[in-house]
Amino acid sequence: MSDSPASASTGADLERALSHYGELAPRYDYATRRIDGVRAKAIAMLQLRPGDVVLDAGCGTGFCFALIEHAIGPTGKLIGMEPSPEMIARGKGRVDDAGWTNATLVCATGETAVLPHAPDAILFSFTHDLLQSRAGLDNLFRQARPGARVVATGSQLFPRWFFPGNWYLRRSHRGYITNFDAFDAPWRVLSTYLDGFEAARQWPGERYIATGTLKAR
Repeated sequence: MSDSPASASTGADLERALSHYGELAPRYDYATRRIDGVRAKAIAMLQLRPGDVVLDAGCGTGFCFALIEHAIGPTGKLIGMEPSPEMIARGKGRVDDAGWTNATLVCATGETAVLPHAPDAILFSFTHDLLQSRAGLDNLFRQARPGARVVATGSQLFPRWFFPGNWYLRRSHRGYITNFDAFDAPWRVLSTYLDGFEAARQWPGERYIATGTLKAR
């Protein structure tokens, strides 16, 4: 299980996260293979159409690129944003190997990213720290189209009664997450930006998918 370091609460936290992801990059896809299904489901819930502009916020190595490209086609635009140079280099390799000429990768945090196009849809796939950063969300949403479709997926705590599972989640995510304050409801901040917000726990219970559309500003 893994979350992108697209934001972190302090400079020290971000430096630690980037160092960790730099080491993890070569084996990231294999290490996160158990979440492939929920990531694919989240992308399907974006209801992408040919010609859409899509932001994959905290794109990591670009696992989600192929599914997004299949949905938006050559007339669409894919933006991958990721602060880890090693991770985004893997994503660039994916883009080059596939010959996608409509993809732009941005190496930046959520707080500092400058997007080349205004997204119609935004995916947050296992980007826990970014979802806790109002500065990061403010920056990205400010650059998106009004009413942009938003889907987030990631890890969450099991119900409180299942304390052994929650102990394991906290222990196993220590290298990936710098902010555990909202681990029971990681979508809490995100929900304040969206109309029609819904969040649903995914089987077997430690994952979620949240959806909505960006409120008018």
